[in-house]
Amino acid sequence: MRVLHLDLETYSSAPLPKCGVYRYCDSPDFEILLLSYAFDDESVVTVDLACGERLPDGFLQALEDPSILKIAHNAVFERVCFSKYLGHWLDPSQWRCTMVMAWYSTLPGRLADAAVALNVTEKKMEEGKDLIRYFSVPCKPTKTNGGRTRNLPQHAPEKWATYKKYNAQDVETERAVYKALLSHPLPEHEWEMYALDQRINDRGVRVDRLLVKQAMAVDLAFSQQAFQRAQELTGLENPGSVSQLKAWLANMDMPMESLSKRIVQEKATKAEGIVKELLELRLELSKTSIKKYEAMARTVCRDGRVHGMLQFGGASRTFRWAGRLVQLQNVPQNHLPDLKLARDIVKRGDEEQLELLFGSVPGTLSELIRTAFIPKDGCRFIVADFSAIEARVLAWLAGEEWVLDEFRGKGKIYEATASRMFHIPQETIVKGHPNYEYRQKGKQATLSCIAEGQLVLTDQGLVPIEQIQLYHKVWDGENWVSHEGLVYRGRRGVITYEGLTATADHLVWVKERTQPIPFEQAAANELHLVGDGKPVQYNPNEFNRGVARVYDLRNAGPHHRFTVSGHLVHNCGYGGGVGALKAMGAKMPEEEMQPLVDAWRAANPNIVRFWNALGNAASEVIERQNSVRVGKVTVYRKGGHLLIRLPGGRDLCYISPRFVTNRFGSRSIAYLAPAGNGQMTLQETFGGKLAENCTQSIARDLLAHAMLSLETAGYPIVFHVHDEAVMEVPDGQGSVEEACRIMAIPPDWARDLPLRAEGDEMAYYKKT
Repeated sequence: MRVLHLDLETYSSAPLPKCGVYRYCDSPDFEILLLSYAFDDESVVTVDLACGERLPDGFLQALEDPSILKIAHNAVFERVCFSKYLGHWLDPSQWRCTMVMAWYSTLPGRLADAAVALNVTEKKMEEGKDLIRYFSVPCKPTKTNGGRTRNLPQHAPEKWATYKKYNAQDVETERAVYKALLSHPLPEHEWEMYALDQRINDRGVRVDRLLVKQAMAVDLAFSQQAFQRAQELTGLENPGSVSQLKAWLANMDMPMESLSKRIVQEKATKAEGIVKELLELRLELSKTSIKKYEAMARTVCRDGRVHGMLQFGGASRTFRWAGRLVQLQNVPQNHLPDLKLARDIVKRGDEEQLELLFGSVPGTLSELIRTAFIPKDGCRFIVADFSAIEARVLAWLAGEEWVLDEFRGKGKIYEATASRMFHIPQETIVKGHPNYEYRQKGKQATLSCIAEGQLVLTDQGLVPIEQIQLYHKVWDGENWVSHEGLVYRGRRGVITYEGLTATADHLVWVKERTQPIPFEQAAANELHLVGDGKPVQYNPNEFNRGVARVYDLRNAGPHHRFTVSGHLVHNCGYGGGVGALKAMGAKMPEEEMQPLVDAWRAANPNIVRFWNALGNAASEVIERQNSVRVGKVTVYRKGGHLLIRLPGGRDLCYISPRFVTNRFGSRSIAYLAPAGNGQMTLQETFGGKLAENCTQSIARDLLAHAMLSLETAGYPIVFHVHDEAVMEVPDGQGSVEEACRIMAIPPDWARDLPLRAEGDEMAYYKKT
């Protein structure tokens, strides 16, 4: 098959990084300036459209020819630009993207960085950024430039000549990168998934533009009122000025080194009178969450839809999707008792009524973000979400049949876990029997977790739990401690109490208790949660229930706890260590826990065996350059990569693996990973982490398979988040039950994996 390598230089007044390529091309002044292309290994041809040259007929025919592969770096840009130019969507199945290929090999996504990492001789020209800034974006009118708002070729002929060379060189660089990446190619079925992903982005999702407009107006009105009130309290011209406000607070006997949210929260609890009101006002203003509304307003196209919110393969290692533009992965939850009423009030722009009925204006606006996504007329959303997908996948990978049997049968995983953990008959774990208390401990071992969006205190500031990385150290109430990574546990019922949102079973510390207790028990008995000296603001009457995507951390420090929403909570003790027993409420001296640690591990022998086997296999492959089969995955070496072949045929890639000495003085596996600045850095791993990568990746592959099946069955997907697909389905067609049934059909390579999906219908997107 012939290939066509191409690269474009374009102009639009819409800011590409902020609005995305779809809105960029939707701007009335969008135009293609330069095109450079090359068939196969032929010489590069440059077409100067800005100076009147026309696209060759042969090139235009090639764009539509299914027998010719179109290759570009970040190919969505070229495809969408040409689709706009031609007036119809080009078929994404005919395109290949070298940026996606680089990510698949765990290389940097930027073309220049990928070229350096691959050591190809054809490098990008360094002048590119300046030339793009000069010709491809609006310029500021000045006396020197005669007041123009755009630079044209005739304004700088020499620069334009260089721009043409730069455009041509990008094709050379992309072609060299493409050839280098063919040594680790994506499976063909992944390109099928890429094509579907592009069609989903082309389809986009409708935005309630009135809600977005009025939400920003309500926020502005609230902010102005709050600012005026702050002026009245302080007498300052600009109470938003950090220096002015700190000076005023110092004069009020409340000196503050910083006005960070955490410190303001702490001081507000100790303050009185106008100082307290001022600090609480600043906290309220910090809650305002209109950035996503602004992103919607900035990115919505003339068709009333936002396109391009998902980045195929953008998540490092696992190849999961990454969020772009509106960033769907961390949208706040819904807990409002009447979402429809709140939406109606906001759409009327009635800020006073909103505050009267729902309290916090910023908090209410934040909870309505999801609902700004609406189906087109005559349709409704059908949402389907995998249930406990990662627990199912890990058990399937490890061959932990008792777990799979529970998922295949009645699904009493809590009782089964407790039975195996504490060596008691499962049939006795029923209401009325003394052993029923162990169900809660089994549930804690299986499920306890924290809702997305909850802020974890780290050495780099407050970070949403779903964004925690291994390099973040967390506060355990005494010290900054390391942990062993993030665990995603699906969509679960949660409660909110004293500013914390977590599953009811998650263990928390409460005042005047020496042992942690289940979160729901603390809330039901109105017991106060133990803070870390940095308390959060919360409504004392707040006690809500809802559903959210939930996460936990593994083995955070020697005390197995971390700080979230200003409170100390237990982590999950993955691996069955002492921390796991503490989290399950074992009441005995720590030195007596090892026998029970052994019992926990005995309850899940295949999972523990799988972790160890995967780590040992990786070590053996690094040492001996051979191939090792570990259950359903294969660890092998190819070139400079350590690869793990997943059951679906996709590889996990670890570049330049080696052994290093870890912080405990032991030998550890390390590999090169993108550092986020175009550089590569060493990153350690171990058997449990490798298993987690496999689990996350397979969960992603299962979602991809489900998405293809749903589309084939007539369920058009408009976006997806984590393990959830959102479909825009005509009224009277389809059903939640059918969508969930389709989603739960495993691919051929996972026929024995018991899947389940749950779903709902809705007139606007929500999570309640």
